[in-house]
Amino acid sequence: MLKRFILITAATIVLLTGCLKPAETGRQPADSEIIRDRSAFSMSLATPLSTEDAEIWRNIEAGSNNPNKIQFRVASVIGNIDEGHVTRTMRQFLIELKRRLGDRIEIRLFLGGILGTTSDQLLGGLQARSFEMIDQNVGTFAEYSSAYLPLDVFYLIPNTEAAVKVVTGEPGEIMRQKFLDDTGLLVLEHVIVGMRHMTSSRSPIRTPRDLNGLKIRVQNNPLHLAGMRHLGAAPAPIPFAELFTSLQQGVIDGQENPITFIWTMNYTEVQDYLTLTNHLFNSGTLTLNNAWFNELPSDVQRAFHESARIAGAYSASELARVENTLLEQIGREMQVTELTGEELNVMRDLSMRSWDEAINIIGKDYFEKVRAAIDRTLAN
Repeated sequence: MLKRFILITAATIVLLTGCLKPAETGRQPADSEIIRDRSAFSMSLATPLSTEDAEIWRNIEAGSNNPNKIQFRVASVIGNIDEGHVTRTMRQFLIELKRRLGDRIEIRLFLGGILGTTSDQLLGGLQARSFEMIDQNVGTFAEYSSAYLPLDVFYLIPNTEAAVKVVTGEPGEIMRQKFLDDTGLLVLEHVIVGMRHMTSSRSPIRTPRDLNGLKIRVQNNPLHLAGMRHLGAAPAPIPFAELFTSLQQGVIDGQENPITFIWTMNYTEVQDYLTLTNHLFNSGTLTLNNAWFNELPSDVQRAFHESARIAGAYSASELARVENTLLEQIGREMQVTELTGEELNVMRDLSMRSWDEAINIIGKDYFEKVRAAIDRTLAN
């Protein structure tokens, strides 16, 4: 039985205690061990809000009578902001912001994709100042900028610990600035979503041979397609909204996502095997219209930055705590495979054949600039 999940190095992903190894942890749980209401279970893992924070959150959208109030509209595709650690990061940001600014700011939340679901609608709407902030995954930025494409290169970042250093350090600043230059949008803070892992309905994935011919769903991203293809799989860029049904009906054999998504999207019901591949890092963001932000008074800008720093730290610590428990529960419903350091190196070496394609898409100079910054950051 999996007792604890600790992301430390690419070679040591999972610490196992107890009598069972990952290869022995299969789909044979007692009925009482399976959590039927995944949303409720996910929310039960959240770090409890303090009494003060809970009161602020209850009244987060209270109107303001301040004649000089700042209108702050937030668009998100997520319907329940309390459910996942990523959206709870935005919750913490808004609480901190309201604590500092009080009735000087009037917050309006537009959840569940009310103001848009596509990159065009959300990034384009933010550029047009139809709203002031979005909480988007950097994987959706590719249509507008190549700034964050280095994060889409398979095995460039080995694990979550390294990823936190990357996005909070020099490489993150380089990508943030390029995205601002390209789009006029300011990534106020990076949100730690987690490493992506592979699931399958056929067999455990320990070697590239196990991926040979498997139809694996990936995001519609040229670097994801290339990376998966070089590992021997047949990548299928199926829309996220259609993923569960496609797995259920056997249209595809597997998919890849962070642990938190594998749990909340119920993929344990339609997949039998999870392999901790750590092949990509997922970063979310809190992103603003920079022109709007620059019009704010300096003390208000400072409140935004302070609130974002607190929220960013929350996302990393909350992920580490939540992911441990989710993986333990997933281990009761799926067979979980831990790759050895040697097996990880085989995967990484093979996927690096896609790096030349990535460099052509990203641009050699920019890719090498970011990669060099990553190397410096991880060497410290």
